[in-house]
Amino acid sequence: MTVNKYILLMIACAMFARAHLSHADTINVAVAANFKQTLQALKTPFEKTTPHRIKIISASTGQLLQQISQHAPFDIFLAANTAHPQLLWQHIHESRDLGLDALAVYAKGRLVFFSRTPLSEAVSLEQALTNKMFTRISMANPKLAPYGLAAQQSIECLTSDTYWREKSVIGQNVAQAFQFIDSNNVDGGFVALSQVLNKDPGNISVIDEACYDDINQMALRLNNQPASLAFMTFLQSTAAQHIIRQNGYHLP
Repeated sequence: MTVNKYILLMIACAMFARAHLSHADTINVAVAANFKQTLQALKTPFEKTTPHRIKIISASTGQLLQQISQHAPFDIFLAANTAHPQLLWQHIHESRDLGLDALAVYAKGRLVFFSRTPLSEAVSLEQALTNKMFTRISMANPKLAPYGLAAQQSIECLTSDTYWREKSVIGQNVAQAFQFIDSNNVDGGFVALSQVLNKDPGNISVIDEACYDDINQMALRLNNQPASLAFMTFLQSTAAQHIIRQNGYHLP
């Protein structure tokens, strides 16, 4: 190969690499606290199969909605309900040229009661909530977090005793509700199944799903950028759904 041909080849390779990199973007994914760990598990395969990267921002669904309403630069909104992303879509779809395909339910959450100590099989969860075994019980804020609302609905389903209100410790989101338990600040509380998969099953009571409204978790794509479109496609792929199911969720 002559020097001139070698130089031309190097220039062509550089131009190809530059063109390829120009299509590689980092997307800001705003994710409800319950799904943060699962999104971290999804991050690696997404980044291996596309040129794009993910930056994760996590809070309660209500808090994330407030941030988006204040023009936070997010590309994807992974909520823990359907109401917030649907409401947001109604307000922004025309200005951002978003069709209904910008919305998609990606998982169905499951609520559990998690205790620092083993739950006796002889003691029902209703009894545990109202007796002295639990002096403080954590849950996410029902006004901000769908898992908090599900916890409130479940308690009201399980017992008519209002004593639990005096024992409740409210976290901003379900991650904080879990942290209260894991740090030994409270005796037990209501969290997402996905958060306790590595914990002793004897410390976990899965809540009857008839006790709370379905926790259908919906994604909203906030723009039409190629990286955002690629992520939504990946989120609904067989590979992503396998990871979601492994992390304690039902599939939509």
